[in-house]
Amino acid sequence: MAVMFAAATALPAAAQTAPPSFQTLSRQAEEARNAKQLEKSLALYKKALQLKPNWDEGLWNAGSIAYDLDRYEDCAASLRRLAAVKPASAPAWTMAGLCEYKLRRFDATLDSLGHVERLNFQEPPELARAARLHLALAHTKTGSFEKGITELTELTRMDKKTPEVIVAAGIAGLRQTWLPSEVPERSRDLVFKLGDAMAAAMELDYPGATAKFEAVVREYPAEANVHFRFGAFLNVQDSDRGIEEIRKAVELAPDHVTALVGLAAIYLKRGDLQAALDCGQKAVKAGPGDFSAHVALGRAWLAAEEPAKAATELQFAVTLAPASPEARYSLATAYTRLGRKDDAARELAEFKRLQHLEK
Repeated sequence: MAVMFAAATALPAAAQTAPPSFQTLSRQAEEARNAKQLEKSLALYKKALQLKPNWDEGLWNAGSIAYDLDRYEDCAASLRRLAAVKPASAPAWTMAGLCEYKLRRFDATLDSLGHVERLNFQEPPELARAARLHLALAHTKTGSFEKGITELTELTRMDKKTPEVIVAAGIAGLRQTWLPSEVPERSRDLVFKLGDAMAAAMELDYPGATAKFEAVVREYPAEANVHFRFGAFLNVQDSDRGIEEIRKAVELAPDHVTALVGLAAIYLKRGDLQAALDCGQKAVKAGPGDFSAHVALGRAWLAAEEPAKAATELQFAVTLAPASPEARYSLATAYTRLGRKDDAARELAEFKRLQHLEK
């Protein structure tokens, strides 16, 4: 009886033992972090965040510690939460994107780092460089090679080229969906040499880039993408020679859609409508699911005063890529020439909306 009474009187005391407060947990988490006890610190931050889920400092520290521990699932979860709490925080989106890249979730990487881009990379330079590089790598991995090259160009012009940029440029230039760690040994020399030439072009070193491209072309004459990249570079300074190199790319790879689209644009600019139409039609045949081919052919039909044929191609382009401003604008032009004012106004409004989103 005495034992039962003692047990009963002990229950209220135990029940009154309060769990650690948010202040206690946050202080202990910080102390453990300062002592380099990262596992303990992360566990304490998680407990504190259960009490205060939107604690921005805790979300950042938990995510950063998880990244250092290679706990990328935890890292991505914490930093995505922080980005939701503070959507204008470029560092939060960057770190979330880097974690998602490590997890090979490339669509999520593009989403997170796309937010950073729309925030104009307003963060410390080291994070901004990492964001641009990994955005370029994710674009390349998902097949958006030209977008990857655009990001690398911006990165090179804000900072000097690095081996990482050179390799990334070479992979994108070869139009391969490789990560740097996935480059086959047989292709490493080509990747680096092509990337080095492209990086020189990105730095606006015209003589240096020309010499490097010429050396790569001599060493790898059967690589269509080497000729295409050289031609794309030359087109700005020497369009005749640029066309010659891009034609070589098409001779080596007749279904090279991007090269055909490039030629169509060059011929259109020169006023050679028949050549532009021929290249546009070949591009559509080679890549019926590539919106840029339909845009190229649609623009050629517009120049040839065939707005109905242009509209057919451009409508298909918009179906394939509804978020493409260039497709929307060209379709608006076709509708205007056909007298379809309401349709033209709708497409022009969508063009302006998409253009605003890209800024």
